[in-house]
Amino acid sequence: MHKILRGSALFIIFISLFSCGEFVGMEDDKVDTGKVQKLEIFLPGDNLGHFYSTMTLDTQFSCSVIFDEWHGDGTIKIRGDTSRIRANKKSFTLKIKGKKFMLERGEENGGLYNRIAMRAYQLAGLPACDTESVGLFLNDEYLGCYNLITYYDENEMGGELYKCYFVDYDHIENNHPIYSLSKKKFPDDDNFVNMSNLLVALTTFSDEKWRQFVLENVDVEKMASYLAVHDFFTVNDTSCSNYYLYYDGKYKLLPWDHEQCLSEKRNNYMPCDDNQLVRRLATVPEVKAAYNDKMQKLFTGGGTECILNQLQTEVATMFDNLATAMESDPKFATSRQDFMKIKTYVLNYLDKNTGRAAEVDKLILH
Repeated sequence: MHKILRGSALFIIFISLFSCGEFVGMEDDKVDTGKVQKLEIFLPGDNLGHFYSTMTLDTQFSCSVIFDEWHGDGTIKIRGDTSRIRANKKSFTLKIKGKKFMLERGEENGGLYNRIAMRAYQLAGLPACDTESVGLFLNDEYLGCYNLITYYDENEMGGELYKCYFVDYDHIENNHPIYSLSKKKFPDDDNFVNMSNLLVALTTFSDEKWRQFVLENVDVEKMASYLAVHDFFTVNDTSCSNYYLYYDGKYKLLPWDHEQCLSEKRNNYMPCDDNQLVRRLATVPEVKAAYNDKMQKLFTGGGTECILNQLQTEVATMFDNLATAMESDPKFATSRQDFMKIKTYVLNYLDKNTGRAAEVDKLILH
């Protein structure tokens, strides 16, 4: 359990010690975030000083939050060892009104690659995370543009959510728990039976027995949609993380943290080849057929399932809205000129006639 720190006069001294440190940005009245909404977080003065100093502590701090229709109390912490220790611009985890959010600092693209991928999954019918670009203020100091990501929510989804590393199966013969490297995100219990059943089937069943298991226990259509979007966007860092295993009576994969996508180096990209589960799913004829069907309908077809036209329109708006806010960002990772070059690249990538869609034949499974 994380410790929640409340006001204590002892830490007021940290305000003067760290007020010109890494978190200081621009004053609120000097910032134009344009159409990007402001997210304002306030910590009591003593907590603010301590918050600045806890670079290596996984500690939550009480805060109040103003954003859109929200106005209430919550908690905030610096997210991840990279952010706490090495990153020039920090990422945060925010909890308010029973919901959990990530404030992702973004890279040269301002977190838009992740936003674009999540929106594509949503348009393909998957319950991917909601995302939004925000201008983050901490005690009236502008920290810059962030990607606000809503975590998967047990109250809304039900079922079971696992952060599952499929390399776990290497340990089965050594009698280690097959969930040794994995975590159950919800519900909060130690019952890993459904994840274990999948891993046992994956690693021990014959081809025909595996096929029957998949047809009976995997949501083939949703899995095919996930795999098609994943491969179309050349996501390249899901060999052992950046996805979730979701079980609600049927197994599905759900996306997470797709900042590494939309690659310029996609000529040698191998479809359905990122981890052991995906590779074996692709051997099942029904999954292969559903994947090929989704790849064509989502990205090359002329029907209502094709998502590229709507996605292009939304992506252009994402970039245009963020372009104003980034100019006031004290630590945005690229210039406006380079940012607009990224916009052009992404819109070309999504072009139905000349972009990635023209290469779909390379992604079809045979």
